[in-house]
Amino acid sequence: MRVAVTGATGFVGRHLCRRIVECGGRVRALVRPQSDRRVLDGCPVDFAVADLVTGSGIAGAVSDADVVMHLAAAVRAGSDAGFRLANAVATGVLAGMLATLGTPPRLVVCSSLAAAGPVLGQGRARCEEDPPCPVSWYGASKLAGEREARRFADQVPTVIVRPPIVYGSGDVAFVPRLAATARSRVAVRPGPPGGVYSVLYVDDLCDGLIAAGLQGRTAGPDEPHSGVYHLCDGVEYTLADLVRTAGAVLGCGRPMVLPVPSAVVRAAGVMSEAVGRLRGGVPVFNRDKAREAVAGSWTASADRAYRDFGFRARVGLEDGLREAFKEMLHG
Repeated sequence: MRVAVTGATGFVGRHLCRRIVECGGRVRALVRPQSDRRVLDGCPVDFAVADLVTGSGIAGAVSDADVVMHLAAAVRAGSDAGFRLANAVATGVLAGMLATLGTPPRLVVCSSLAAAGPVLGQGRARCEEDPPCPVSWYGASKLAGEREARRFADQVPTVIVRPPIVYGSGDVAFVPRLAATARSRVAVRPGPPGGVYSVLYVDDLCDGLIAAGLQGRTAGPDEPHSGVYHLCDGVEYTLADLVRTAGAVLGCGRPMVLPVPSAVVRAAGVMSEAVGRLRGGVPVFNRDKAREAVAGSWTASADRAYRDFGFRARVGLEDGLREAFKEMLHG
């Protein structure tokens, strides 16, 4: 199997490239000129420079691919327009270029549960048939990216995967924050009480993406729920579950969990972003993340993925965090 991967040097991308090679596949990594290729040292991949906004270099990079895994995305941006350029416009350009090929490869779009939105008063995990209602710029841009890909679905066989919180070694967002919270022995629970979350270990996501690319049902251009798969490890976690498991793995004991009103969380997001801008960037916690934090529960059902291609997560939270924290534990 010949696989082209966008976002190959990112957190999930580097794990996916290695997993494809382990499975006997060949990888071509689509990168920007400034991408740090060293993160894939030791992994036998070919590199191709491509621009997902202008379309430059895409056709040559994917011309012999059986599957294109589209992981490139912006998870932080200073505006709605910034998210849409990276997450929606770029996806449309990629899908449109694939549609011009004589025999287009299968396209797997790695979207996000943020595109579906939180659970809002339903009392159950989100299913693919539920109407999407993103609450953040990021989520809205990922949903727009899905719709851009779907525009070409009558020409390009397309599968859309929506992972929840993804964690593992090399993660620079969720894992460091969770470790810092566990070590501080105090966790802040934002928004309304009773919130629960779905998570997924990065290697399980990679296996799910590969299975979706090989066996997933493809999307229809006029069928908004077709070809979409939610993935998760099948367990719903409270914030207390997450930080206490992290504390146990790190040997920090059981942290306290303190509720914080939604208004305070939103204000903290504004302040954090303002400070970040003064320092020349967008911080991990900002206005957009604050909107997601106070929105309620973020859980998904992976039943459709199990029915269609037998997806089951293999790594539980404690084992996954132990692997993700390995450098901290032995550093």
